[in-house]
Amino acid sequence: MTQRRTSILAIHPGALGDVILFGHLLAGLGERVPTVTLVAGGEKARLLAGAGVVDVAMDFDSLPIHELFTDVPPDSCRLASMLGKHDRVVECFVEADSAAANRLVRMCGAGEIAALPIRPPTDFDGHLTDLWRRQLGLAGGVSHATWTVPLSWRADAAGAMKGLDPGSGGAYVVIHPGAGAPDKCWALERFIAVAAELRKAGLNVVFALGAVELDRWSGERISRLGDAGAILAGAPLTRLAGVLAEAAVFVGNDSGVAHLAAAIGTPTVALFGPTSETHFSPLGRCVRCVAAETMDDISVARVLDAVRTLQGG
Repeated sequence: MTQRRTSILAIHPGALGDVILFGHLLAGLGERVPTVTLVAGGEKARLLAGAGVVDVAMDFDSLPIHELFTDVPPDSCRLASMLGKHDRVVECFVEADSAAANRLVRMCGAGEIAALPIRPPTDFDGHLTDLWRRQLGLAGGVSHATWTVPLSWRADAAGAMKGLDPGSGGAYVVIHPGAGAPDKCWALERFIAVAAELRKAGLNVVFALGAVELDRWSGERISRLGDAGAILAGAPLTRLAGVLAEAAVFVGNDSGVAHLAAAIGTPTVALFGPTSETHFSPLGRCVRCVAAETMDDISVARVLDAVRTLQGG
């Protein structure tokens, strides 16, 4: 008898790095369950669908999520028809056994819901994805298989790189000097020092700046980076993925960009201070974390050593 195809509805409204870690979990579930629908911030959900991690992308911000927190009968809510029917819900959004979780299950017709934590307990000695798999009753750790970067993303990235003119051609390194929180950011002067050494070694340098940096940083701060390398500013995630996929190495703080670089197979050096590399290290086949109690305790030499290690000396 043919086994009935099943469907999982996965929800994570968090930041890019959090959603990418969630994607590593979903990739493993997708090997067992043919259809995985991800509800996340629109660009992040579409990124994971385009990379083949999930089957269907839905934009969390465009859905009437507030209906989970009302008294309107679930079957009468617009959200129910928009989400569709699913056999199981896996989410990092509402607490288990809450009224909202019960309404979500009823709307989807799901047989069960797994509410996963966004952070592990401080005394947990494994990766967040290990905790998630344990709570789902799955053996082993998540797969570090490289995510797909479609040819259209690579072509778009190649066009953007021509416009940047990062150097005389050849290999380049992508440096992302930002993060979601200021205390997770290494000193800009040290990133510039790393860039200078890598340029001496024959690598071109591209600084990737996202919405957070463009919103918070002064023009003077950004112009200092422009003196040390090319600047890729505010690129869509698909273009950023294409740029990262062709990079010789990525260097950056604990951020969503580091997680993206690692997931698509770019050799990745990730810097950790106030957050735990044990819990949140980027997952990929070529990752090296440089960690200290504070970001100020990380030296330029340690970061360069990590880059050389990934590049085979």
